[in-house]
Amino acid sequence: MQLPAHVEYPIIAIGDLHGRVAWLDKLVAKLRRRADWPRAKLVFLGDLVDRSDTVKQLVSRVLELLAEKPGSTCVTGNHDLALVNAAGLHDRPPPAYWVKRYASHYDHKATFLSYVGHTPDFLPVGKWEQELAELKAAMPADHRALLANLPWVAEAEGHVFLHNGLSPELDCPARVQVECLHRRLWDRAVVNPKFGTDSDRLFAPEYPVWLGADKKLSADPLPLPGKVQVSGHVKVDAPDASAVRVRIDTSGGVCEPLTACVLGGPHAAPEFVFSNG
Repeated sequence: MQLPAHVEYPIIAIGDLHGRVAWLDKLVAKLRRRADWPRAKLVFLGDLVDRSDTVKQLVSRVLELLAEKPGSTCVTGNHDLALVNAAGLHDRPPPAYWVKRYASHYDHKATFLSYVGHTPDFLPVGKWEQELAELKAAMPADHRALLANLPWVAEAEGHVFLHNGLSPELDCPARVQVECLHRRLWDRAVVNPKFGTDSDRLFAPEYPVWLGADKKLSADPLPLPGKVQVSGHVKVDAPDASAVRVRIDTSGGVCEPLTACVLGGPHAAPEFVFSNG
C-alpha cells in the first residue's frame, strides 16, 4: 500500500488515535455534516496503535476512510514505528533496539489484546520474540501493509504534516529535513546533530527525532519557511496554534476529545472539530 505524500485542500487532519475507534466514529459523524466533507482529504497524524484494545477495529476504520477518500493519507507515529520494527511487519529481521524498546517503553498490551486476545509474556528467554511473531501472524495482511508503508511526512501547499516536528538541533535546514522525511532517511551522514545538543548525546540511528525521539519538537520545532507544521505526539489540553505549528493531540488515547483540524487552503486559519461536545 502506497499512500500519497502530497495532499490537496480542503484538508482535515486528525490527531493521534491509539485504537479509539468509537471516538473516531463520533468525530467523523460530525465531520460528515460539514459542507466541505465531500471534497476534503484526510490526514491522520499517526499513532494508530497501542493504549486501547480496539486497535484492530480502528485500523480497519482508517483503511475504510482512506478508501472512501482517495488522496487521503496517514503519517507514521512513534508507536506505529515501534510496532512495525519490533514485530517485523516490514518483512525484515526485527532490529534488537525496537524489540527491546517496544517491550519497555510502549503500551503494547492493548494491541496484543486486540489482535491476539491475550497480553504477552516475557519469560522464559525468547518468549517475547515468539509473542511478537504471533502478533504479526494474527494481523490481517492489509493492516500489516498499511502500518509498514506509512509515509513519514505529507505536504500541502501551505502545510506539512508529521507526527512530531522538525529539529533545530540538526546541522541541516528545514527543507532538507523534509526531504529526508520523504525518503525515510535518518542518517547521521546527512542529518548530523549539532555538537553538544541532546540530539547529539542521545542519537539513536533507529529512531528519528521527527517521529518522536525528541519531544521538544512538538512545541518548538524548527520553522519551515512558507509552511505550517501540523503535528500530534505530545498531548495538549487544547489545540495549540502558532505561525510555525499547529498541535492537535488532545486525547493521547486516554481521554476525549479527539480533535480534527480543518484547513480550507494554504493560508486559512485552522478550524477545530472535537469528538465530544
